[in-house]
Amino acid sequence: MDIFLQTVLILGLTGTLAGLGAGILGVGGGFVMVPVQYWVLVDLLGTDSTLATRVAFATSLAVVLPTAIATSSGHSKKGAVAWDAVKQMCVPGFFAAIAGAYVATSVHGDWLRYIFAALLLGAAVKMALKPTYTADDERDTAVWLFIFAGALFGFLSGLLGIGGGYLIVLFLTLVSGYEIHRAVGTSTAFLIFASAGGVLAYIIFGWGVTGIPSPSLGYVDLHQWVILVVTSIPASFVGVSLSHSISARHLEWLFVGLLLLSAAKMFGVF
Repeated sequence: MDIFLQTVLILGLTGTLAGLGAGILGVGGGFVMVPVQYWVLVDLLGTDSTLATRVAFATSLAVVLPTAIATSSGHSKKGAVAWDAVKQMCVPGFFAAIAGAYVATSVHGDWLRYIFAALLLGAAVKMALKPTYTADDERDTAVWLFIFAGALFGFLSGLLGIGGGYLIVLFLTLVSGYEIHRAVGTSTAFLIFASAGGVLAYIIFGWGVTGIPSPSLGYVDLHQWVILVVTSIPASFVGVSLSHSISARHLEWLFVGLLLLSAAKMFGVF
């Protein structure tokens, strides 16, 4: 099969899965897109591994941005977004994502992949071992803690190209006691700001860098971006509808399985 056609089919399927993940799990889909994009760039297109890592992270965030806008509106209509929390996290998240992207463009790609995989693995274990909860578990969280969380997860968003959504979901469920659907909705709204900061930084820091597949905008591969966006946004609306008809614990186990698969891919297991 022609490499171009292979790329379109693989990324089209990936975008669909990422969109469903964004709508159902509130995670932006980066944990699905980054491993596949990296594989396409390195194994199919022969891109340098460090450059491929940066391009995958940048392009993933560029896809997360419009997808997050689409899904957060759907969750908001269902009353599943805690806008007060989003307001406290969004500004530190935006600027910290810029700092994270700067670091990502300055270190070797292998380190980034291993850190990315370790975070996914740790998150999967934590979520799997977490006891079940009810909507009555939600509790007040200090403003400074939301600000700190926004900065921390925004930084990791820019560093690892994942939007930070799954980390925000974990924080909101484990620390603030949010019911999973409310955590997912709030996470998608935060992703708008974290991904915007990261994308802006990857465009600026990647301007003029050679070796990036054309056409590109900084580190953002526009070819991959178009395919992923066209497939992920429609799928995200389907995901939003599904997320409110799936039980909380089933939703969490789906979350765990996808995290483990992505971690294994980035560690090089398959």
